[in-house]
Amino acid sequence: MQETGETRNAIIEDQNVELQKIIDANKYRQEPYWIVLFAKPSKTCVDGKPTLIQHMKAYGVRPASQVGVVIGKVCNKSGAIDWEVNMPQKPFDYDALQLVGAKSCDEVVVETTSIPGAYITK
Repeated sequence: MQETGETRNAIIEDQNVELQKIIDANKYRQEPYWIVLFAKPSKTCVDGKPTLIQHMKAYGVRPASQVGVVIGKVCNKSGAIDWEVNMPQKPFDYDALQLVGAKSCDEVVVETTSIPGAYITK
């Protein structure tokens, strides 16, 4: 039997693994680079309903800001990732992740948005 939040926790864990792979693969970069995260429609359906697929990739050039897209500027020299979160509907409560088992850490995270009308959490 599946417990409440189990799928969400698995998704977060998978995202962290993918993020770490990208960071490890780009640790040699001297100049900043960007990690982009968004969901796009999949070609498959589950129980007749359309599904989404996650897209997470590193880019050498800063992509344009778009609603529904999370962009992280990674600076290997400082060890910081500045996240631009442009969510379309309501703020995402990152602090609530700890309630479902996420561990706090010493990472430097800055949340901003450059799109008027997009929500930010802080």
